[in-house]
Amino acid sequence: MYRISVGTDLVVDATSIGLYPDTTARMPIDTSTLHATMVVCDVIPNPPQTRLITDAIARGCTVLDGLGMLVNQGRIAVKHWTGLTLRPEIMRHALESIFVPQSPSQDDPTEV
Repeated sequence: MYRISVGTDLVVDATSIGLYPDTTARMPIDTSTLHATMVVCDVIPNPPQTRLITDAIARGCTVLDGLGMLVNQGRIAVKHWTGLTLRPEIMRHALESIFVPQSPSQDDPTEV
């Protein structure tokens, strides 16, 4: 189990741990070492609320989920290639509607 060092400001999970369909996987982090002064980021877009994000919210951290990162990367790409400015809330809603629902049944990969 990894402990986050005192004085850490930013924790970024750039692994695939917790990515659908293995949504019950957990980063080997001692969550008691997460503090409200930290920003915790998880690059996984599906599910948007990974176990790390859930743990960080419970500890009072500021969180950035992978779905938000995906939406903003898409906005930048569309703006670059077409000149259009897209509304992030519409993009996020569209992706949320196709990604794994946030419910206890998400652990069953046959229910999508």
